[in-house]
Amino acid sequence: MSPINLNAGTLHPTPETVRRAAETLRRQLAELPSDFMWRTGPARLGESRQALANYLRGDPRRLLLLPNVTFAMNLAVGSLDLPAGSEILTTDQEYGAMLLLLRRHARHHGWTVREAPLNVETEDPLDHVRAIESEIGPTTRALFFSHVTSPTGLVLPADVIVQRARQRGLVCIVDGAHAPGMIDVNLDALDADFYGANCHKWIMAPAGAAFLHVADRFRDRLIPLIATWGLDFDPAKRDLPHPMAGGTHWHFLHEFHGTSDRVPQMLIPEALRFRESLGGDDAIRACFRELTGHARRAIESVGLHCVTPTNPALSGAMIAFELPASVDPEVWRERIWHEHGIECPATRSGGRTWLRVSCCVFNRDEDIDRLAAAVSKLLA
Repeated sequence: MSPINLNAGTLHPTPETVRRAAETLRRQLAELPSDFMWRTGPARLGESRQALANYLRGDPRRLLLLPNVTFAMNLAVGSLDLPAGSEILTTDQEYGAMLLLLRRHARHHGWTVREAPLNVETEDPLDHVRAIESEIGPTTRALFFSHVTSPTGLVLPADVIVQRARQRGLVCIVDGAHAPGMIDVNLDALDADFYGANCHKWIMAPAGAAFLHVADRFRDRLIPLIATWGLDFDPAKRDLPHPMAGGTHWHFLHEFHGTSDRVPQMLIPEALRFRESLGGDDAIRACFRELTGHARRAIESVGLHCVTPTNPALSGAMIAFELPASVDPEVWRERIWHEHGIECPATRSGGRTWLRVSCCVFNRDEDIDRLAAAVSKLLA
């Protein structure tokens, strides 16, 4: 029984051309490490930064290349300068690790964290805008939300949410972990204070490639997570080139964490070229749409209710089905894998349990049919 991967939403398998490029760069790193770290590597980082900024319509001067979105969100939240008694508003559909991050800083600074409940099944994007707006209170100072929610794959209208929150004077932090490569992202138009995301999910880069895009008004307020050579920083040189950064002194301050393997971040252009070889974003998203439609029909036919909206403005490549409240998601996930050879996570959020199916370009209808058969057996 060959394994099936319906979980590109956690980590996308590395395409063959990208894997070969990684092997070439890692061989250079192994054979001439100092030359690679000090001379040839930084130029590749600069190329990656520019390619990613072009793809996401952002500003490379404000774009940090980082190991993962968890690092990016820690950097953003850790740089907030809010008075004691402030509230950070988030939603009940956030990734669990990010809720832990918010609560940790809230305890340390005397803030509170409150979750706005979302109706994941609504077909009207403005319902989510109203749900968040209605929860903004007199002490709310910051808004943290996911562009695409991890538990159910719900796509939120980030542009409108950010615009309304900014009108209310809130700092906006957007966890875009699942968005780039799945849906259209325009960082400049969105104008969030902080937008972080992974490139190892839907962009198809290797694990270890992510970014944080920082508004100009926050660049000088960003506090490095790692104290190393970048702290020897002359603010007057912020936007001047740094020889080891593939960018500026500001990039070096926040990106250089001592000796580390930054090859995945150097391969973002290769991943973007691979996407073009598949026909580009339009072809890839058409594939997502066909597969999620098939998943909706196949898995509902064996008894699970699909909670993902049919409105394409609210859905992408991940589709979710509600599991019985009695289901232990970790047990369910392991049974699907060990008994049926299918990687497909079960999660909890908002007091409900979900089966989340990620549909990617390497998947076929038969993969989903096999999942539906497995679900039927597990429900029996």
